[in-house]
Amino acid sequence: MAATLPSPAKQRMVVTPWRDTTEFSTVYDWLFSKQTTTANRRKALSQMRIWSLRRGSLCPAAVLATGVLMKAQLEDKQGNPNIRTTYASSFTRFFNFMSSIMQSHNMTSMYNTARQLGLQSFIVDLRHLCAHGQELPPTAVLRNTAEHCVEWLRNFYWLPQTETMNNLDAPKLQRKDMAKFEKELGILFEMYDLALECQLKGAQKLKEIKKLRTSAEFNKMRVYCSTKKLKTTSEILDKVITELGAAVKRQTSSMKDLLDIYMAGVLQMNYFLGAGLTHSEQEELVIEATQDLFRLLATQGYIENVFVAFVQLTENPNVDEQRRRGASYWATKMLHTFGMLSRMKRMYKEELDMNSKVKAVDFSTLNKPKISKIMRSLLIHSGVDTTLTLVFGESTKKRRSLVFEREFLMSRLGPLNIHSVPILKGLLPLVDPPLTDEQLEDVTKLSNIKMKTMNGATNIISDNKSMDITESEFENSEFGLWKLDKDNNWSKCALGVLPTK
Repeated sequence: MAATLPSPAKQRMVVTPWRDTTEFSTVYDWLFSKQTTTANRRKALSQMRIWSLRRGSLCPAAVLATGVLMKAQLEDKQGNPNIRTTYASSFTRFFNFMSSIMQSHNMTSMYNTARQLGLQSFIVDLRHLCAHGQELPPTAVLRNTAEHCVEWLRNFYWLPQTETMNNLDAPKLQRKDMAKFEKELGILFEMYDLALECQLKGAQKLKEIKKLRTSAEFNKMRVYCSTKKLKTTSEILDKVITELGAAVKRQTSSMKDLLDIYMAGVLQMNYFLGAGLTHSEQEELVIEATQDLFRLLATQGYIENVFVAFVQLTENPNVDEQRRRGASYWATKMLHTFGMLSRMKRMYKEELDMNSKVKAVDFSTLNKPKISKIMRSLLIHSGVDTTLTLVFGESTKKRRSLVFEREFLMSRLGPLNIHSVPILKGLLPLVDPPLTDEQLEDVTKLSNIKMKTMNGATNIISDNKSMDITESEFENSEFGLWKLDKDNNWSKCALGVLPTK
């Protein structure tokens, strides 16, 4: 019969006072290496004190026990006249530290504790004499016992740790509460995506949904509706928005990956991402169905993060073309809203300059279904069609104008492609500080040239006026600080001269 292999030891995660296995191994060598010196042992003792400060009472008992014995041995080498008292105190603390592992404190159980730890019974007797005896044992006995206990600690704790301990890849560590949050958001975003598709395809109730979805998808929606007592896709969308808001509120602000998890959830909604393209002839229905999602994102202070995520998606050549087109659609829609908010604020400021008694307005109220009369007036005069525009406002957490630095704009030129061109055009009036007319023209021309190079087409980006860049202009043109020269003689290049044979 083949021998049964022992099952591998179960791994567990421990927060240690040392930074990594290298730091632990260094202290081990300082303590137990055959070539170690008194100076190295002092360094080890100092490092163990640091560990104790880092973790306090959570510092491993064996480390603390090693520290008290090592301190006594070092004082012995220095010729401490009260070394017997020092050793006696160290033995008492040593055994107390080790017995704390077993949590046994009475005399009867001390022998059991020693046996379970693998310590000889005379250690218990010695500890009792040191703690309660009228006369302390001879120095030689104490010295030899200290060496015995240090060696025992090496075999009991230090050596097994050096052989089995591994570093943890902290970036890959996922807290349990974070994993739970990620799972919760994944379910909610999946439900939103399913309900949105059904809503836009006209399947409002479960009977209609059953004909549209697969059995697995339908069962998910049926269970969700049954649990939440919902009947239509509109109710599902509303409920998901409510639960998304509640899920974020339950999390602590210290969860650094919360935003990344949230953004990943938004981008995983494939139908949502392409909804504006799939239903281009019913765009008002798409805007109406998704309005509350964007208002939630604005309320939570995530609207800029979502916009940047969409922009980066359009610029990623490894992403499916359909997803890049969808991201371009939503990013462009959001830019229209940013422009709308900018105009509304400008109009309100002009009104306030003329009449200081004008009522104060809160642009975060645009995230609510009902808005004030003055806000409604500003919205109307902003010049947008509210049926085709995402209407959302500021976040109470981040009250600031939705404008972009020039650096953000210029960083879009490198990865510029057919999907990100509309975004670049929408960014131009929102750059702070504003671009001059000449700078606007330069960026526009550069964009057109790049698009012409990639697609063999002209006028990809155009202002309200027509632009025609001829082949000769393309081959030899100046645009502000930039120049395209048809002379390919590298020896004349400003960067230097090519080496000749």
